[in-house]
This record gives sequence, C-alpha cells and structure tokens, in this order.
Amino acid sequence: MQYRYIKNHKDKNTSVFTDPLSVNIKKLPSFNSKAAYRDWCGDTSTDHIFYTTVEGDNPSLRVSNQNPPHAIWGIVGDYDAPVDWDNVDALIQHECKGHMPTWRTKTFSGYIRLIWEFESKLPISEEMFNPLMQRLHLNLNMPHIMGGFDSSSLKASQTFEFGTEWERIGDPLPESFYKAALIKAVMDAPPQASDTSIPMDVVASEVEKRFPNRWDGEFNIGARGPLFWVDPFVEREGCLVTEDGIVCFSDRGKPFVTWRELFGKSFVEKYETEKLGNLLNHYWFNGKTFYKLLHGSAVSIPKDQLILELRQAGYTTKKKKGKALSEVEAAIVTISNDNRIDEIAPVVFSNERVVHYNSHRILNTSNIEPIEPADDGDVSKWPFLHDWLNQLFVNNKNKRDTIEYFYAWLKRFYIAVRERKDDQGQALILVGPTNKGKSLLSNRVISALVGGFADASDYLSGQSKFNKDLARVAAWVIDDTTSAASFQDQRRATELIKRTVANPRMEYHAKYVDAVSIPWTGRVIFSLNMDANSLSVIPSLDSSNRDKLMALLISQKATSKFPPNSVVEQMIEDELPHFARWLLDWDVPAEVEGLSRFGVVSYIDPTIASAAYYNSSRSSIAELVEFFAKKIREHTGITVWRGTLTEFQVQLHEANNGKNVGMSGNLNFVRIGMLILEEACKHSKTARPIKSIGSGGGKLWEIDLDEQYDIDNAYKAKAKQSATV
Repeated sequence: MQYRYIKNHKDKNTSVFTDPLSVNIKKLPSFNSKAAYRDWCGDTSTDHIFYTTVEGDNPSLRVSNQNPPHAIWGIVGDYDAPVDWDNVDALIQHECKGHMPTWRTKTFSGYIRLIWEFESKLPISEEMFNPLMQRLHLNLNMPHIMGGFDSSSLKASQTFEFGTEWERIGDPLPESFYKAALIKAVMDAPPQASDTSIPMDVVASEVEKRFPNRWDGEFNIGARGPLFWVDPFVEREGCLVTEDGIVCFSDRGKPFVTWRELFGKSFVEKYETEKLGNLLNHYWFNGKTFYKLLHGSAVSIPKDQLILELRQAGYTTKKKKGKALSEVEAAIVTISNDNRIDEIAPVVFSNERVVHYNSHRILNTSNIEPIEPADDGDVSKWPFLHDWLNQLFVNNKNKRDTIEYFYAWLKRFYIAVRERKDDQGQALILVGPTNKGKSLLSNRVISALVGGFADASDYLSGQSKFNKDLARVAAWVIDDTTSAASFQDQRRATELIKRTVANPRMEYHAKYVDAVSIPWTGRVIFSLNMDANSLSVIPSLDSSNRDKLMALLISQKATSKFPPNSVVEQMIEDELPHFARWLLDWDVPAEVEGLSRFGVVSYIDPTIASAAYYNSSRSSIAELVEFFAKKIREHTGITVWRGTLTEFQVQLHEANNGKNVGMSGNLNFVRIGMLILEEACKHSKTARPIKSIGSGGGKLWEIDLDEQYDIDNAYKAKAKQSATV
C-alpha cells in the first residue's frame, strides 16, 4: 500500500508513506478558528502530511487537471458529524456488511475518517475514475455507515490531513472486490475514444491477425481475458473488452488502451474512411428529402428511418469524447453537405454516382449492365451468330461488305456503353422482309450487348412526352409494327431523330416531376418492313440527315428458319460474350472508319435511299393536298372532292392563278405521293382521308376536304391526345 502526500495545500510535489503507524508527525499547533486552520494548511512553510490514495500520471506530482488520476491504492471517506466513540466499531461493522475499513482515524474537527486500503494498486483511466468511485462508495455502503458523509472525499484531487488515533480495524479489500466494482462501472459507463465506433467483429479479426492464438473464447464487449498485446500468460483476466478499447486491471498496461493505441493510427483511419465512404455511397440529400438507391431507383426515406439505418450500420447516438455531435448526427450533417444533389436521373454514359451537368448535381440511378466479354473470341465460339449475321445483309457491289459497317457501328456503340464514354453514333435503320430476324438482331443481340432496350415508338412519334424508361437504357428501338402514320408525325420523328443523334443530351421527363436535361449519347434502332407505311418513319435523306443514319438492307435470301424462341435466345446468350470479345479485338477497316464524327462512315443502302426519296414525296404531296383542300373548300364549299389525278393537277393549277404548285406538274410524282398518302391514312385518325376508286388508268381519287383534317387542327388533336397520356 502506498499513500501519496503533500506538505501543504500549495505543495505540488508528492512523497510516499506505506504504514501510517510508522509515520512520525509533529503535533498540530493550536488554532482559534477554522479559518486559521485553513490558512495554516495553505501556508507554503507548513511541513505536514496531507495524504491521498490516488496516484496521478506523474506519481511525483499531486493529482490535478494537468496530472489526471492513473491508479488507486484505496478509498477514503470523511464524516462530518459527532461520533459515539465508545460504540463506533460496532456501528461500523453493522453497516459495512463484511467489508470493514482497514483504518479509522480522528480528524482535526474531532470527527471520524475511514480508509479502505486495496490489496494491490488498481490502474484507472481519468474518465473511469468517477464512475468507479461512485460504484465503490455504493458497494461499501459509505453514505450510511456514519452520519455526515462528505461526498468531496471521492474527488481525485482531494487530500486529507493526517489526523490522529489511527486504528486498524480490518484487512485490505480483496482484489476481486474492487475489480468487480471496476467491471460494473465500465459496463455502466464505458470509457470512450474520440474515434468512430468500430464493430467488434472487425476488432476481433484484427486481434487474431496481429496476436494469433492469444485470446481464448469470444472477443466481444464485456469479455475478460489476458493482456494479449503484452504478455498473455501472466494474468488470465487482466483486462476487459469495451466498445472503444481495453480496460486493464493490471499495472502492466495502461488503464485504458484505445483501438488506435493498440492497432495504430492507420487501422482506425482506414476503417473510418471506409465507413464514411460506404455511407456516402448509399445516401443523398436534395435539401428537403433524404434518398437511398434501391434496385436502380432513388427511394426517399424519412429521417427517422435514416437514423435507424445508420445505427444498424454501426453509428452510435452517443456523443463521443471531445465531440459536439453523436456519430449519427455527424453522419446526417455529412450526408446533407457532401452528398447534396439537385436532380435524380439515370445517366447511362457516366461511371460517376453524382454527375455534374449544367451546374446541377444529378444523382445517377443508371444500373445497366452490358455484356462482359469472354476471354476467347474465336468464331467457333459463336457459330450461330457468325453464320446468321454473315448472310443477313445485302452487299453493294461497289462498296465493302455491308456487315463491316454494321460491325464498326456496333463496336463503337458497345465500347461507349461498356466504358461509359459519351461517343455519339448514327441511328441504325434495318429494312427488309419479315421473318428474317430484324427484331431478333435489335432486341436480342444489339440491345443485350449494351444492357437492354426500350420501345421509343410513342416518344418519337409524339404520342407521349414522358421518357423515363428511355433514359435508363442506351438503345431505343422502333420495330416494324410502328410507323409515323401522318405527315406531322413524320416531321416530328425526323426532328427528334436528328436531335437524338446530333445532340449529346436529352430532356429526361418522368411523370409528376419537372423535366431535367441530362447527357445521353445512345442509339436509335429501327426495324422496318419494305412498305410505304413502315418506311414513313425514315427521315428525308437530305444533307442534314445523311450522316446521322446507318441504313442497312436485309437480304431476301437470309434464313427464315430459326429454332424455337427459347432455344435461339439461349444460343445467343451463350455466344454473346465470345462475340463481344471478337468485336473488341476486331480492327475496323480504314475505309469504314473514315473521318466521320461518329467514328464510322454513314452507309445507306441505295434501295433504302430510293424508298426514302419516295417517302419524302409524301411530305411534299401532303402539302399540295393541304393547299388544294383549303382552296377548293373556299371556292366551292364542297367537303369531298372526286376526280382523276389530271383533274387534280388542273384544279390545283387554276386555284394558284395559273401557276404550278411545287412538283404538281409531275404526274408520276403526284401518283406515287397519293398512293403513299392513301396507305398512311389507313393508320391514322388525324390524317386526311384519301382513297382511290377503280383501277388502271381510269382510277378516280376521293379526298376528304373537311377542315378537321387541316394540319393545324390535326396538331391540336394530337397534342390533346398526348396530354391525356
């Protein structure tokens, strides 16, 4: 047992005595008041003993804020009340319940002081001192032994005048007693580090990694074991595991060892970085609402739910040592500041979770998964695709093989999606007979390579302004069941296709939210039959459009015999990774690559170009019919006109003051255009009804002149229809 003492209350240096009975001390002078006594205690010339059972970090100095407690040798209780000295020992024994004080003494005031010595020194951290003293004084029943218990006795900095009449009345407290009190105090109020909380499984793993086979049993909070980082074979229960570190019962280690002290700075900081990074990968804030990503969608979560999820992730609601906020509160502040977003949208061609675009921070919800290439791209690994693709396209005798343009176009597209590059490319138009696999190529081969597709028919035809599903994919598909069945639809489709190909962005517009501009450089793919109605989708091939299109003709000779859908789809799925590898390794011929801004020369099959020309005549003839309808209605008041094409030309010429209108003088142009319009009006309720009567050279034509079919009114009807979608 060691007692530390100072000579007076101004003294900072401590000395030691071990046996109170062996201490030689001068008799106290006489004092006429307590004030005089206090002055004497504080006089630097006073040479007396003012002792404590508490040892500081520096044992040679008294305990203070600068020298916090480090160990305890016992506990002292002052009682400021009159004492029945004749029966005092019996009273103490009755109240102490088997844990008698080691000593009792008389104070300067004539009251009693009790001292419980420890069997051995107990190391203690500063923050655990008060919890331990509170636990010990309750376990020893100190407030009830005698009257007038002075709670200041429990202060770490408290010193006691030596007193008189020291009487040994009991043995030192056994180690098991005060260590049990420390364990209870630790569990009730565990010491804390300023570091973030680290899950116990992570700590346990690190313990075993650094100190293999030194800890027996489960390593978790409350577990007791040896000082495994010092000498695990001396004391089997020399320490206690807490959330933030190890509490030691032995003077062979610090009273409290944090994980940072045990494992090093890098271990803690690495975990904190990973923990924060994981947090910032999951939660975002737009100034009003918190969001998390679930299955490719941003889902709003209430703050209470966020708190629960943070707690589940290991964040504590308790304020750590030296911290103004709890870990949960700090995490919420971090999310609010560091993960602030303006918009939520899929950005397919970016690997960034938050995309900075047009001064906006966009939470990227894109989750497309392009095919991962196999290691082997040998054609023997993709026989079905190789044989089918190589007989699918019509070759132009004066050009390289058409399939090379297709491969070059597809390679650039696949790389752009796989590497999240914003490389633009032409719209692909596949034109040919039915049952040759056009849709199979667009929907199961091309789209599968790049992570999926969406049907863009309604959007490109103007039937819907919402494009939420389109923005999520890189491939937009229009198959041969859809056509732009009226002039105004074609014109809109032409403009949207031009804009989609030429502009590296789109207006992302989901229902019930405002549209937001996002980057998008995907591809539009058309699968069309070789008929007037299907080809009505193709934009006119003028100089502003030609470089934006890749138009490939499907061969009549291509196979129409395919295995059942399930079989062919499985074959494609098995072969695609190998085809993807071959595609990545394939060198694009220089003549195919060219100098195009889209990385591939725009190849347009001559047959498709011719069909597109006649299709474009639809626009011109529609304008002629529009002019004719208004003039004839104005001059005659009739609502239906009937006549031959020659009569149509004559009356159009007369209505225009004897001048031809556009190409109205070209009878062949008028004939082809009227046939296209007749076919188109069969598929649209807003297109002006036109039909032929009879056959051969004497064919009559009937045109509905009703003003509801005027282009302006048709646009209004279409807009009204779209608004209800």
